Amino acid sequence: MEKSYFYITPLEIDIDGVPVTVWEVLRTQLINGEVWYHFVVSINFKGIESRRVTIDARNIDELVEKLRTEITKIKVIYYARGINEVKRVIT
Repeated sequence: MEKSYFYITPLEIDIDGVPVTVWEVLRTQLINGEVWYHFVVSINFKGIESRRVTIDARNIDELVEKLRTEITKIKVIYYARGINEVKRVIT
């Protein structure tokens, strides 16, 4: 039996200690029948809210993995260049 999830947006989730807001979820079915979702999200890193970006994923688990990657990139920028560079890049 397949699980079904129902989320009311905006939805806030915490990934590696960083709050992420899911603003919108759009479902797309490809010609071959495969289902993809377009998640509109923003990341709030140390009080700095990023611009809203769209991340395509097959399911919520794939979204979380892609968000972990993006958050890791932001953390690398923070440790290497500081909070001002993070603000410049994500806003």
